[in-house]
Amino acid sequence: MKWILTAVLFSFAMPAFAVKVGDVLPKLEVQDESGKALQPWAGKQTLINFWATWCDACKVELKEMEAEVAKLGANRQVVFVSLDKEPKKAKDYFTKEFKSGPAMVGRLFYDSNFAMAEALGVESFPMTLVVDEKGKVIKIQDGFKPGSGSTEALFQALNGASK
Repeated sequence: MKWILTAVLFSFAMPAFAVKVGDVLPKLEVQDESGKALQPWAGKQTLINFWATWCDACKVELKEMEAEVAKLGANRQVVFVSLDKEPKKAKDYFTKEFKSGPAMVGRLFYDSNFAMAEALGVESFPMTLVVDEKGKVIKIQDGFKPGSGSTEALFQALNGASK
């Protein structure tokens, strides 16, 4: 009886949709700076990174990603989805911290109400998904460990998404 109660309680704590490798992203949207809702990954091989300014590991990972972003080909992209309640904080951080300026800021989107993060089951930060041009998830990285090679592995997955 005790395990049944535990199972029932645990099921309510789980997100309605937890993304897995092989899943196709549901029809979700993020906002750009003007508040316009869009799906910047639609039809493109994309690395989607969920982060926040209050997450120290996120900031370190973003720095590692900056160099890789500069090397991307035209048919691949990176989308940074800020989970900050105040989108201005995220833009100010990007503008101040990244030498490549517009190359990074232009990839910044917002999910300040956590709608997309909750739908995908994002529970820790940073979390990164690599999706192919059809929106199929080909790699998930939950968390970040500096110097582990994880950033390179994400970009290798992105570069091999259509192979």
